Amino acid sequence: MRAYWLLLLGGVWAQEAWEAFRPQYRSEPLVSAERPRLRDAASFQVEWRLSPTLQALYERILESHRTTTTLPGYRVQVIATPNRLLADSMRIYLMENFPEMPVYRLYEVPAYKVRVGDFVDRRAAEQWLEQHRREFPAAFVVPDQILRR
Repeated sequence: MRAYWLLLLGGVWAQEAWEAFRPQYRSEPLVSAERPRLRDAASFQVEWRLSPTLQALYERILESHRTTTTLPGYRVQVIATPNRLLADSMRIYLMENFPEMPVYRLYEVPAYKVRVGDFVDRRAAEQWLEQHRREFPAAFVVPDQILRR
């Protein structure tokens, strides 16, 4: 028990001895819950160092995001299957045979869905579907958010 008290008093004595070497900070107290800032946030500027090729690709992607908007429209759903390989093969088939049409593969539990086209009105989607009904007998028109560029 005595050793405990001596250790405790020795620790207090050592702390007092070291306080002479601690730096002293004198500043005005902070207003309520204000947090101190090292610098003004507006003074920081991020500098990107990219190769010209990568910079051009980055700019093209940014421009694409600025000009692309979504709006309500229609797509033709060609297949819905739990088999991802089947959905991917259908997607590749559509991309090869209809290069002018955008093709989308989505996953909504439990099925992979392959959709084609960005049609503003339902009539245009149904017209495309009727032209290709022999190839896709189980396809149907679904409302979706389409990309308008």
